[in-house]
Amino acid sequence: MRKTKVIIIEDEFFAAQHLNDLITDFGFWVVGVYHSGEEFLKETDWRFDTAVVDIFLSEEMSGLDVAEKLKERQKPFVFLTANQDHRTLKDAARLGPKAYISKPFKPNDVSAALENIAHQLAPMLQVRGTNGIEEINPNDVLFIKSDGAYIEIFTHRSSVVQRKLLKDIEEELPASFVRVHRSYLVNSDYIEQRATSHLVVRGGHEIPISRSHRDSLDE
Repeated sequence: MRKTKVIIIEDEFFAAQHLNDLITDFGFWVVGVYHSGEEFLKETDWRFDTAVVDIFLSEEMSGLDVAEKLKERQKPFVFLTANQDHRTLKDAARLGPKAYISKPFKPNDVSAALENIAHQLAPMLQVRGTNGIEEINPNDVLFIKSDGAYIEIFTHRSSVVQRKLLKDIEEELPASFVRVHRSYLVNSDYIEQRATSHLVVRGGHEIPISRSHRDSLDE
């Protein structure tokens, strides 16, 4: 499964380290930590999905300046701020951040902001339907069942069968999908009940859990 790649731009060393640990624990991939806007622009290869940026960086380049560059590259970002100054927030709003996280930040706020971005970033799945190639938003997929060389993709409204291996489509899916059985991938956002041997997905679908995959639900 593809992990969302995150960078951190934060001039306070311990705050940056704490964010790094939190974001990693939440299942995202931190691919860069920068302590100034200048350092970021000098070293980045732009191969990341989203950024967490402190509005008030200590060098000459502010977080607002960095956000201008991110916006030019169409990279979504989240602002960190300890200041609720109206003028600053007004200037920040025109740059279109996906969220604001107040300092001292709460883990749930960080997780919620990045999960929201990750869902928006999820690439569409290309499937062959009755009218040719169609697209399915992976966030609409409840689970995927494998049967040999074929898979069946179940959404809220319908299902579609494709000639494809489960391991191949697994690489195209966001991190919310977990393998619970050698024949099943489940979108964890839609798990409504869980027992030792099975779980129930929205719509009343009962999915078996194999012994070898139980731990994946706890990661």
